[in-house]
Amino acid sequence: MIIQFPTPYPDELLYSIIARYHIRSGNVFWKHTLEDLFGKRTISASVFLPSGIASLVQHLPKNTTLNEQMLIEKHTMYPFYTVFLPTEKAQSIYESMTSDDGKKIYMQSGIMASSIPQNRYLKYCSACAKEDVATYGELYWHRIHQLPGNLICPKHELWLENSTVPITHSNKHAFILPTTSNCDLTKGRKANGKRPSIINIPR
Repeated sequence: MIIQFPTPYPDELLYSIIARYHIRSGNVFWKHTLEDLFGKRTISASVFLPSGIASLVQHLPKNTTLNEQMLIEKHTMYPFYTVFLPTEKAQSIYESMTSDDGKKIYMQSGIMASSIPQNRYLKYCSACAKEDVATYGELYWHRIHQLPGNLICPKHELWLENSTVPITHSNKHAFILPTTSNCDLTKGRKANGKRPSIINIPR
C-alpha cells in the first residue's frame, strides 16, 4: 500500500493520474511504479480502457475516497465507449477493467471494428493547458480531448492539437505526462466554421 496518491483533477484520465504519481514518487523505472500501484510489473499503460483497477484501489492509501466505480466512470473513456452498448456487454467491459487481464476489452468495446479513425497521439487544448498551469501548477491529460472524432475543445472552441506522445508508446509500461516539450502551448487554432485561423495564446 502506498502512502500518497495524486488527487484526480476534473476530467483527468487515469493514465494521467498514474503519470503524475510516477513523477512524485521519485521512481526511476516504470516497473517500480507498477509494483507500487498494482503489485505487479505486467500492467500496460492503456490510455482509454485500462485494466487492473481493482488492484490499484487495493494499493491506495487507507483513507482514500477513490474507488473502482469513480475511477472507471470519471477518469477513463468507459462511459463514452459503452453508452450505446447492451448492458451485459458494458458490464463485461467494466469487469475486465477491474481485473488484471484486459486482453478482451478493446474487442468487446467495438473499438477494433469502429469506422471512426482512432487517435494516434494524445491531444490537448492550448487554452485548457494554460488554465491548468495557472490553477494547478501543472498540465494533465483531459479525458474529453481524447475522444476519437472530437476535434474541438468544447470549452474554448479551439481545434485540439496533437501532442508528440503516441497513444501506443514504444514502452508499453510508460505513462507520459503532458509538458511544454511535448505540447506546443504558444498557439491555438480558432474553430470558427471556416479555415482554422492561428491565434496567439499568452504565455
